[in-house]
Amino acid sequence: MTLGCFWVWGSRTPLWAGEMDAMHLLNLLQKKGVITQEEANELLNEVRSNAVNEKKEITTAVKEDIKKEAPKGSELPKALQGFKFGSTIFSEWNAKSENNGGPSTNSFKLNRGYATLTKDFNPWLGMNITSDLFTSVDANDKGNGLELRLKYAYANLTLGGTTTQLGLIPTPSDAYDSAIWPYRVQGKNLLDDLGIQASADLGVSNQGVFGGYMDDDYLKFASKPYAGKWGGYWLGIFNGAGYDQTEANTDKAISGLVYFRPAPMVPILKGLQLAYYGNYGKSNSNFTAAGRTSDYPDWQVNMAQISLQHQLFTLMGQYYWGKGTKTSTEDNSRSGYLASGFLCIPGAEKLRVFGKYYYYDPNTDKSNDGYTTYVAGLSYDVSKEFMPFVAYEHRDYESKSVSGKNNYDMFQVGFQFKF
Repeated sequence: MTLGCFWVWGSRTPLWAGEMDAMHLLNLLQKKGVITQEEANELLNEVRSNAVNEKKEITTAVKEDIKKEAPKGSELPKALQGFKFGSTIFSEWNAKSENNGGPSTNSFKLNRGYATLTKDFNPWLGMNITSDLFTSVDANDKGNGLELRLKYAYANLTLGGTTTQLGLIPTPSDAYDSAIWPYRVQGKNLLDDLGIQASADLGVSNQGVFGGYMDDDYLKFASKPYAGKWGGYWLGIFNGAGYDQTEANTDKAISGLVYFRPAPMVPILKGLQLAYYGNYGKSNSNFTAAGRTSDYPDWQVNMAQISLQHQLFTLMGQYYWGKGTKTSTEDNSRSGYLASGFLCIPGAEKLRVFGKYYYYDPNTDKSNDGYTTYVAGLSYDVSKEFMPFVAYEHRDYESKSVSGKNNYDMFQVGFQFKF
């Protein structure tokens, strides 16, 4: 743009000089009686008119060139060209009340604030860096402040028809669940919510599909990374501690997800997927039991899953069984299950009703230590970027004397903003 301004300014000099030369010539011809004063004035006006028109043409040409180049980011340094910016905001007001005189809350919250920068350097190499602004629950600041940390920071390699991620990357189960269930804004996905596995971790993973991808009509309401025509896979090796913990041992967790699509040609069933997720590693904390404090508990995850996606509804079921968690100080056997779904209201498809139900038993060898959670809500897609929602959540513990916790009711009014 600066060069263009100099071009316009510089182009004025010869035009003005030409105009002065014409005036001298016309004055000379008029003095020698070759032309009259009236004819000299007419010729001078014509010269001036032509000069003005020429200046306008040059200025217009420069402006058009600037317009053509601006969308390409040519005014930016080469190193900054090609970056894409995105953001995700989860925010809400909630009111939570516990039975038996437990503490209650009534507060506005920023649950997540992601800012993402991505760039594709060539067809096979890209990068992603995502910062995470969240409401802290760390005892050091009494949970009353906002903190900033990295959620993702990885290189993305697309080679041989597969995608490899290196660095601080999503974990397979959480990424798969988020691609099917659009209400992460209301509450965490199952394994993350139960504290069994983090949603991101340091490591390396490889992801691919079987038989190419589904058609464009299906991809309008489904996530492409998990829309393999006959299914797909995701394999990874991770530290295991999660993106919010420092690794305490040298063990690595091995994770794997595989899903199958049994009827991709049947219209009502083409969104049906059967999946299995497994993880094997060690906890990031030592045993607390006497005589074992130098050892790390086993951490095993098994999850069987079925889902059905349609442009008007989605249904999902999960069954989990395993031992330990990413930070447990024991390796008790655990189990749980979940059923969730949403339905677009006929005639008002942007309005959706959703619900979720799940049960968790943190120790299958112990009685009455589990709990059940119910969620019901309503959301409206104002646009593809903005979705407000209202929800009610209720939790029942099998026994307060065993769990040490109270049942609760919680109301939420919030929104998701994502682009």
